[in-house]
Amino acid sequence: MTESNFGYEKINDKEHSSRVRDVFNKVANKYDFMNDVMSLGMQRLWKKTFINNIKSHTSEDLNVVDLAGGTGDIGFRFLKKFPKNNFVNIVDINQEMLKEGEKISSTINLSEKCNFICSQGESISLADSYADILTISFGIRNVSNREKCLEECFRILKPGGIFMCMEFSLPNDILLRNLYDAWSYGLIPKFGKLIVGEEEPYKYLVDSIRTFPSPEEFNDMIMDAGFKKTTIKQLSGNIVCIYRAEKI
Repeated sequence: MTESNFGYEKINDKEHSSRVRDVFNKVANKYDFMNDVMSLGMQRLWKKTFINNIKSHTSEDLNVVDLAGGTGDIGFRFLKKFPKNNFVNIVDINQEMLKEGEKISSTINLSEKCNFICSQGESISLADSYADILTISFGIRNVSNREKCLEECFRILKPGGIFMCMEFSLPNDILLRNLYDAWSYGLIPKFGKLIVGEEEPYKYLVDSIRTFPSPEEFNDMIMDAGFKKTTIKQLSGNIVCIYRAEKI
């Protein structure tokens, strides 16, 4: 059995999946609010930029998969920007997060335009060449086997399909890096304790950013999975990177 990082700890993939599921079970009902707190509201700008960079050849009749979609934020944003005859499958390993997403979809009248699927990223419960667009936002660093997940993303995309990934990175500027570390380790877990009642999940989330590959390394992994025309867009001093690629 292969091993992967859970923060800085090396554990087997099966235990990794279970522990990641437990992390998000604990924070599901306050997940979106805590994202605002942790990013000082910047996540809204990042996600808007992410959606704007999809750049599909058409904006209608699209099958979209939002992998590690959690409560559906990215999927809902896509449907609001591109409302014509599009359908989004929100896929996540965590049933509690999906339940929150289903509640939200009903309140914003999008329940008929989306489907919630509990499935692992390494074995996505969708057919080959199903999706026109696949998005994964701040989720691939929590997957046990990233190489297998990228291969699955390639499998379920149609030829000509678009792969979009947004993930945290580390600032290149030393001053910004020091401020980022102070905020991440000094305050984010404390906010987690105050708002959610749990500190440990946020310690893991902070550590998981530090153990994620560099933008160049992760871009190589995307190409190794078979994708072409890869690009990297850095946001907020490299705190966040948007990766775009195509299945040719």
